[in-house]
Amino acid sequence: MQQAKELRMTPQLPHKTVVLPHMIKYLPKFPNTGELSRIYGFDLDHTLIKPKLGGKFGRSADDWMFMSYALRSDEGGDQDGTGYCKSADILVKILSLDTKAHVVVFSNQGGVITVPKESKSCIKYMKKIEMILQDPTLAEVRDRIWLYASPKRPASLSNKKPKHGKATKATRRVSEPKPVVDSAFPFELMRKPNVGMYEEFKKDFPGKFELVYYCGDAAGRATDFSDSDKMFAHNLGTVFRTPEEVFK
Repeated sequence: MQQAKELRMTPQLPHKTVVLPHMIKYLPKFPNTGELSRIYGFDLDHTLIKPKLGGKFGRSADDWMFMSYALRSDEGGDQDGTGYCKSADILVKILSLDTKAHVVVFSNQGGVITVPKESKSCIKYMKKIEMILQDPTLAEVRDRIWLYASPKRPASLSNKKPKHGKATKATRRVSEPKPVVDSAFPFELMRKPNVGMYEEFKKDFPGKFELVYYCGDAAGRATDFSDSDKMFAHNLGTVFRTPEEVFK
């Protein structure tokens, strides 16, 4: 009985979930759009969240926490009384102050495979995203948060040619050639800094909008692993901002 009670208390997500070989999408079912909506783009890992157990990648669906950023000394206050502000609090602030605003998350997920959809990595990732969206901090604004993720190309859809060698009983059998299905799933186009995920968002969003900026941690700095977020913003023709600029 206790378990059933806890399940009933879990908020139902106002999102439609789409899982494709080359993309995972969380789309608000009833997006509130005005004449011209303002879009704030963000990366996910090490921009909005990080593993709470340390390391670069989360070990389980619940191994995550919202990022905390030190406030500038000229700030009059903070959200948690420690001189730090959580990324989730800033998202809420953006969406609360601007009723025409939407937050869109674009994330490369090279450790996730969606073929089949029941793969361990896919199930773990989707459970994590649902936990993030269900966080009480986002209760009043979660219906204006969109998420797009680019998973890894599965081996079953690769273009690798079979190695030539001694024929076996199985390979001697005459069979119909398999169709090349890889070209139907534009994996590389979806990965940042390519703009495939953004193009998908443009198709999904039911109104006109302007992209205010894109924020991510891969800025090409000496300590960064890549400049993919900075180049993604460049390819979108929008302003690029680092997390330290947005969350301080």
